[in-house]
Amino acid sequence: MKAIKIISIIVAVLIVLVLTLVGVGIYFTNRYLQSPAFKEEVLKAARAELGADVRIDSFQVSLFSGVELRGVTIGNPTGFSGNLLTAEAFVLHYRLLPLLSRRVEIEQLSLDKPIITLSQNDKNEWNYESIGAKGSATNPTPTEVKPTPAAPKPAPTKSETAAPLDIVLSKLAITQGMVSLVSDKNKAIVKVEGINFSSAVSLIDNKLAGTAKAGIDKINLSDALFVENVAASVTLGSDEVKLAPLSAKLADGALAGDVAVKFADGLKYVVNLQVKDADVTKLLQDAKTKPVMSGKLTAATALAGTGGLPTIVGNGRAEIDGGQLMEIPLVNQLATLLQIDMLHDLKFSQCLVEFSISNNVMQTSVIRLISTEIQITGKGSIALDDHSLKHNMTLTFAKGALDRYPNEIRDLFTEQPDGSRTLDFKVTGTYDSPKTDLLKSITKRFGQQLLQRFSK
Repeated sequence: MKAIKIISIIVAVLIVLVLTLVGVGIYFTNRYLQSPAFKEEVLKAARAELGADVRIDSFQVSLFSGVELRGVTIGNPTGFSGNLLTAEAFVLHYRLLPLLSRRVEIEQLSLDKPIITLSQNDKNEWNYESIGAKGSATNPTPTEVKPTPAAPKPAPTKSETAAPLDIVLSKLAITQGMVSLVSDKNKAIVKVEGINFSSAVSLIDNKLAGTAKAGIDKINLSDALFVENVAASVTLGSDEVKLAPLSAKLADGALAGDVAVKFADGLKYVVNLQVKDADVTKLLQDAKTKPVMSGKLTAATALAGTGGLPTIVGNGRAEIDGGQLMEIPLVNQLATLLQIDMLHDLKFSQCLVEFSISNNVMQTSVIRLISTEIQITGKGSIALDDHSLKHNMTLTFAKGALDRYPNEIRDLFTEQPDGSRTLDFKVTGTYDSPKTDLLKSITKRFGQQLLQRFSK
């Protein structure tokens, strides 16, 4: 009995000693995790893994609770200027004990004020594609060795197969983030500001489940279109981010639809949007362009692309009701050449355009403007890179609308069976400096009239 007592005492002392050593080891390990030396080792490893510069202003790590990084910067890979990401803070808090039961419980994973810039170079390569890429070309290709055929191994039994980890992420958040998509010309294609995102995600028995909500203060599309107060439900995947349904405000009107960004085989975005009752004057003012038109816009469009305008394909329909044309170059030119004052500041009941986009060209299959006495119709194309025009148009006046004008003006038009008068013309040049063949047609018509008079 005395021997058993002695053995028990020795075992107890050894257990205390082991626990003390483990405790001391954990203590010093935790101290080391917070040391400058460990920070430098982490930065060195991160730079090697990402292939880009990584900087952190302050670094706090606890073995028991998680990581807090302040002033985070990830530079761009070679061939790109600037940074891929900056953030005021990155926070990862977790619970350690659930790991003993093969369960990962993350209480918080958040980014505070991240700024992400996705940029493209002149080779149509994106910066994010090079992050983490290993230089396989610099490594020699090993000599191919044909393996000796071996007997197939039996399938592992259920007890031999490792059980998957259950993961519970209580809070995944982004506050006041910003994402920019920059072309190879260093021009912002898309700029998204004021991103706020909150989600809870779980992966139990290899089944992913979660909910997410997102809000965006402003979306700037090529400094030409501004969408505000965006709210959306978000679906996150390994190679796709989808916002659906999406609602927002556009020039005092309503915008709805869905947006998906895919990363599987290079960047690709798909946009389906509908606009209702947007104020055209405000839309033009927000885009810092001359307010040449008024009215209420209703539109629908479906677009897809992999970068700037040259990559976009899609189609759409836009209709403006109850508006007025003001200082439109083409209409002003028509009014001047034809000496018809009612074309100036033309009020209309409907202005409709149906279009498709591909290869950096917008094909306008339907153009129709209707007012009380005038109708302008046509179709053609607009080159999106230089705004050059190529249209076949028809100007129509209702029966009796030209009665107060001289015969020389009326005779330029072809009278139709219903009494209306039409004039066909072509439009070239650019939007700001359009050119028509009207002057040539007018000169030809007047010449014919003069010949007829002299021949009598």
